[in-house]
Amino acid sequence: MKATDLIKELKKYASPARKKSNEWFFKTGKGQYGEGDQFIGVTVPNIRLVARQFLDLSFIELAKLIKSPIHEIRLMAILILVERSKQSRKAEDKVLQKKILDFYLKHRKYVNNWDLVDLSAHYILGQAILDGLQSKQILYKYAKSKNLWERRIAIISTWIFIREGKLDDCFRLSKLLLKDKEDLMHKAVGWMLRESWKKDSIKVEKFLIANYKNLPRTTLRYAIERMEEKQRKKFLKGNF
Repeated sequence: MKATDLIKELKKYASPARKKSNEWFFKTGKGQYGEGDQFIGVTVPNIRLVARQFLDLSFIELAKLIKSPIHEIRLMAILILVERSKQSRKAEDKVLQKKILDFYLKHRKYVNNWDLVDLSAHYILGQAILDGLQSKQILYKYAKSKNLWERRIAIISTWIFIREGKLDDCFRLSKLLLKDKEDLMHKAVGWMLRESWKKDSIKVEKFLIANYKNLPRTTLRYAIERMEEKQRKKFLKGNF
């Protein structure tokens, strides 16, 4: 299996109309967060369909894919890594899981849009931390990075902790990121707080109250989305 075979197969599903839509949706214009990103117009279901046919692709070939200027090709590489990470964990193959993690971290500069982060960070980095293959301090390092996508990797990685009912790192990282200037980070932090709220609403509400003055409005709206309307309105007005 070669990267060129995968790309050839993927292009069968390309659509000019979808290409145009994706370029708008992922903000590829000058000065926008996705400036310069390129698309060929393939839907995520079709990307997954092709990915399942190339799960045995070597790391050498995956490196060619993840370095591609084409968004869907990078996403393809990431989805293959995620699926192989899941399989290696089921097989208790920690050697392979560590290789996948190291590959992901080494090539993280190509994980450079929100969907690429959101479909991979918790499954690869977050899970590796839970499994003792990586120190969680890397998340705090990334949270302080000047790179938007590294900061997003940091907070999204906690999603796997949250699913296990472990919320402390989400709270600590959220607090570090409250003053972030990027709207994409406001949304990401709010999203993880909302996921945490599903596990322990009282702890999340205490966090929101304690940090209310520093909460970006977008973060707050995302975090309280699942509350009952009456309670949600109280939080929006700061009436606790």
